[in-house]
Amino acid sequence: MRGRDIVRGSRRARALRQVSALTVRRLAQRTPVSSNTLSFARPVIERAMRSLAPVLRDTAVESIIDGAVRGEWVRGPKATRTDAVILYVHGGGFVAGSARSYRGMTSRLSTATRLPVFAVDYRLAPEHPFPAAPHDVAGAYRWLLARYPANRIVVAGDSAGGYLAADLAIANARSRSAAPAALLLFSPMTDLSLEIAAGYEAGERDGIMSVQVASAAIAQFTADRLELLPGPGMALPPTLIHAGASEFFTADAIALAERLRAAGAACELEVWPDQMHVFHALPALVPEARTAYRAAARFVFDILDATTRTERLS
Repeated sequence: MRGRDIVRGSRRARALRQVSALTVRRLAQRTPVSSNTLSFARPVIERAMRSLAPVLRDTAVESIIDGAVRGEWVRGPKATRTDAVILYVHGGGFVAGSARSYRGMTSRLSTATRLPVFAVDYRLAPEHPFPAAPHDVAGAYRWLLARYPANRIVVAGDSAGGYLAADLAIANARSRSAAPAALLLFSPMTDLSLEIAAGYEAGERDGIMSVQVASAAIAQFTADRLELLPGPGMALPPTLIHAGASEFFTADAIALAERLRAAGAACELEVWPDQMHVFHALPALVPEARTAYRAAARFVFDILDATTRTERLS
């Protein structure tokens, strides 16, 4: 764990979590997740994401539709590097979210790392249940492989997107396909049965997520008890995981880190005090979000620079 960045959460973060738990979380618990409610919920989530994480000024965006690959290139105002790329897989419980709604996050990640970000627009449930989303993420990765070497592609994602990003790396390792340079995961899901998350008391303090909300969303995606299970000796990329100490999926993040390490992968876990689920999406309200992007960028720099040094010596 990189302790140099982990500090006690701000009063603003604690207050936001408490207020959100009394408002947003309760409203979400009372709203059933279905194709009918999602038609109204998705635009609301889009607007909220754009408000809480506004796109950085001077960000360049290029929409992509190339066969089955859909998404957008996002280049933040300081994205001057062209030697590597980040594939970003957005969250939203497999049922909501888009590259456009996450543009505030991807513009910040691009600026912090100085890299272009390709945000994939994978198909959402319930219109497109499992395995549509992992197929689309894998397709985006193969599309990038035609443009960058695997060791110059960082795969990142949050929440459900964190699950899909890690699932891609594990599936590649299982099939002995080219591994990405690194994984960058924000509040990732690990166990879609929710047994891990439901048994962790800190989840009761999350300002957004709950068993009811998460299980209803996952049920639209799959009825199978899917979970991330890296096997011993797999060729897995180095990984950085961020999680809030007061979020629903804290235990999932811890479990995934332990599983990756048991499989022989290098994995750093940062648990941020007083933060709720994917606090990176709240830079307008939570100051620690900006610190988290800088910490993520240092991890990416370290991995890519180490790869460059190795290539020069070989």
